[in-house]
Amino acid sequence: MVTLLHWDVPAELDRRYAGLLNKEEFSADFERYAGVVFEKLGKRVKYWVTFNEPWCSAQLGYGFGVFAPGHTSRRDKSAVGDSGVEPWIVGHTLLLAHGKAVKLFREQYKQKNGGEIGIVLNGDYAYPWDPNDPEDVKGAQRKLEFTIGWFLDPIYHGDYPASMRAQLGDRLPQFTESERALIKGSNDYYGMNHYCAHYIRHKTDAPAHDDHLGNVESLPTNYRGEYVGPETESDWLWPNPEGFRHLLKWISDRTGGATIYVTENGTSIKGENELPLEQILDDDFRLDFYKGYLRAMAESYTLDKVNVRGYMAWSLMDNFEWADGYSCRFGTTYVDYENGQKRIPKKSAKQLQSVFEQYIGKV
Repeated sequence: MVTLLHWDVPAELDRRYAGLLNKEEFSADFERYAGVVFEKLGKRVKYWVTFNEPWCSAQLGYGFGVFAPGHTSRRDKSAVGDSGVEPWIVGHTLLLAHGKAVKLFREQYKQKNGGEIGIVLNGDYAYPWDPNDPEDVKGAQRKLEFTIGWFLDPIYHGDYPASMRAQLGDRLPQFTESERALIKGSNDYYGMNHYCAHYIRHKTDAPAHDDHLGNVESLPTNYRGEYVGPETESDWLWPNPEGFRHLLKWISDRTGGATIYVTENGTSIKGENELPLEQILDDDFRLDFYKGYLRAMAESYTLDKVNVRGYMAWSLMDNFEWADGYSCRFGTTYVDYENGQKRIPKKSAKQLQSVFEQYIGKV
């Protein structure tokens, strides 16, 4: 599986024509780039990914300002940006570029090289903060639409979710008929990056200009004060295997039974960097995470009849976790950053195969 773009848009494109804010220029450049890669590597690649986690490129790069190019409405962080406008423009650009690359692949390379092509979308499961409150129930659905449906719906249904249009109005770009025809149906499979779940509580005030979740709060605890999962080193990551199963079903239902490949799933461990090496290598927390999530995926396939066909753990080894740098570890293999990148398998690396065989070998 080869990803064409994983957040690393060349800075020169920002300087030349505002990068992802320019849908015509960027989508044309991406199509040309994709063609070069298809031509050079096409016979060796079975699965292509156009973009990894476009939500992150749009919201973290143009809303929060923590990813390149660092745009945000917060003037203490950036001199440029509008967090209530630019992310939606960028999302539209990414969808158009995805559609162009898929069209090129299908017309010029699929028949001679074979293979499949799709996009990878990230998303957490959303539980209502109070399941007895209809507004929280609707808010949880709205949060899924604002984060996952933002990209899923145009690809599988031809337009953005109605909840997004209702809140964002003209700030959410409109599809032309040619764009709609290009984007709808542009997935051979659905790539799913998933890590955790949150509780969603509705807000009663009007949505803020920079609101990006559907006018809700995303919380680690519910109305009883119960945590959705254990704490990790990542402040956003609260493991909940049952939420994984729920989200697989939600995606399957919303896409009409798409083939799903889980392209990222894993966890950091609270305080792992500060532990002695022998304790880092004894990563039972991570191993238990994989057992729970793989069990949930197997149940999704066998009991819920979700067509999930593959799974990739994040990650083979500790690595530079983008905006978090080296502050947290996700690897099943320890990397000693201070001594020549020496690599030592953790317990999870040694036992993960048996976990795969236990839960996936049966289905």
